[in-house]
Amino acid sequence: MTTPRFSVVMPLYNKAGHVRAAIESVLAQTMPAHEILVIDNRSTDGGRELVAGIGHERIKLLDLPTPGPGGYAGRNLGIRSANGDWIAFLDADDLWSPGHLAVLARGIAADPGVRAAATRFDHVFADRSQKQRIARALEQPVTLGLAGFLEAWLAVRECPMWTGAIAIRRDTLFEAGLFPEGKAVRGGDKDLWLRVMGQGQLRYDPGVTAVFHRDSENKVSKSTSTLGLPCLVDTARGMMAGASPREAALLRRLVNQEIAHYARYAMKHPGRTAIRLGDVYLPEGVGTAALLLAAKLVPASLRQSGHALRNRLLARA
Repeated sequence: MTTPRFSVVMPLYNKAGHVRAAIESVLAQTMPAHEILVIDNRSTDGGRELVAGIGHERIKLLDLPTPGPGGYAGRNLGIRSANGDWIAFLDADDLWSPGHLAVLARGIAADPGVRAAATRFDHVFADRSQKQRIARALEQPVTLGLAGFLEAWLAVRECPMWTGAIAIRRDTLFEAGLFPEGKAVRGGDKDLWLRVMGQGQLRYDPGVTAVFHRDSENKVSKSTSTLGLPCLVDTARGMMAGASPREAALLRRLVNQEIAHYARYAMKHPGRTAIRLGDVYLPEGVGTAALLLAAKLVPASLRQSGHALRNRLLARA
């Protein structure tokens, strides 16, 4: 079997305080990356100059003239410019352990027909860390088709694939349609992972090989709202037409789950959600519909105080 050549795609926008550590974690891999493509979105904090100064032969520094929302345009430029047959993603404020690419390669070797490979990761906050929650089905290395992937996602309400802990075949990314640049400012990662799983299987390894920094500077999730419909909803609906009855039922549940997430986030926002009750699948989504109705009708001050109280109670639990 041919050893995968990993092209690492790293969008950069004002992450000067983090990007060197991210790149060093790639250069420290026991299985070297084929190349590291850093795509700068007109950084103004010296981050681009810092990357240029590293001067490593495997680093390719690209410039994106117009910054793309959520880094999607930058990632797409990196994918198009890559020479490797597998694309591994790492944001400029996250990290890999030295064996990350080797673990992904081991998973690909175990099942060469897969379209994607993923590992487990740590969420790291300012005051604590927490391992990614995973379904019991993922506690051992496993290959998942679409139904198994959806079941693992729904079991813990957390997608098995996270951007900094996956690699995807480059041709599969093109077949799936790349990131939704110009169409979404957040949620585009999960939307693409769902489309990738529509193309083939995922190999998952439960070893923790990556770090997701949740409180670093310039996080897109902190500057965008969840008042609109999650972009994966249209993707899930489009996939239902060719899905098996089991897959279609799981896709319906996923739509309801993601709408519930967005409605819950909307409770703390002064604006009102634009998601319609008609977007919820019934009867299984009765609870989601009730939550969405509350996000629409309860005054903003009451919603925000209730959300804050809920968080305080959860912190004490």
